[in-house]
Amino acid sequence: MRSDFSKLWPPFGLRLSCGPIELSAIRDSDLLELVDAAADIHPDSLRPFPENWAGLPADARAATLARKYWAQRSSFSPNDWQLSLVVRLDGQIVGVQGAEAKAFPALRTPDTYSWLARGVQGRGVGTLMRQIICSFLFDELGATAVTSGAYDDNPASIAVSKKVGYVPNGRRLELRDGVAAAHTKFILHPSNFVRPPLPVEIHGADQFRAYLGLQMCDPGAAPQPAETCVDDAR
Repeated sequence: MRSDFSKLWPPFGLRLSCGPIELSAIRDSDLLELVDAAADIHPDSLRPFPENWAGLPADARAATLARKYWAQRSSFSPNDWQLSLVVRLDGQIVGVQGAEAKAFPALRTPDTYSWLARGVQGRGVGTLMRQIICSFLFDELGATAVTSGAYDDNPASIAVSKKVGYVPNGRRLELRDGVAAAHTKFILHPSNFVRPPLPVEIHGADQFRAYLGLQMCDPGAAPQPAETCVDDAR
């Protein structure tokens, strides 16, 4: 019986690692441990997300996370995708690092997002997991820029963005639990990217690029939409 689910959904074949941290696509077998990790993300006084899913009772939080990640899987397309990767620190699930993009083959500007269990915050994990996914987006997918954002009263997220090399890129009001809150956008270009101190190891990128309709035109070149890479022998 076939057991390689990456044949059905290529993101399952992704594995990004650097030092003690590994990122991989969320599988159903990860969900219960992920829900436990999400039980203590932030104090009640902080609201880092548009909706306070982390503050829900355990059963509601579990159902919300499961629906969220299942929906991302089922709606994934080259022109509109969300890729949430489970974060493991020394093998233990501690959070999620993700990226999302619309019209990626044309715009090449994905947006990053994340959450991290409070017990491992303040130890450089948030910075390293962001560096890992940005390495993947720039080096394997050919992103021309990467964006992120944070509410102005979330200094930890803002600090991570600045450490990785993002710069402010506008400020506006966005809804948070139905109330307007100041939100700052950040943008990262390859020239400003602060890479991690150790190499990032990436597995499964070829299959993922093919799933997005991208391919390497020349060795060492940025990936391009498949239709723009024409073999001279044709």
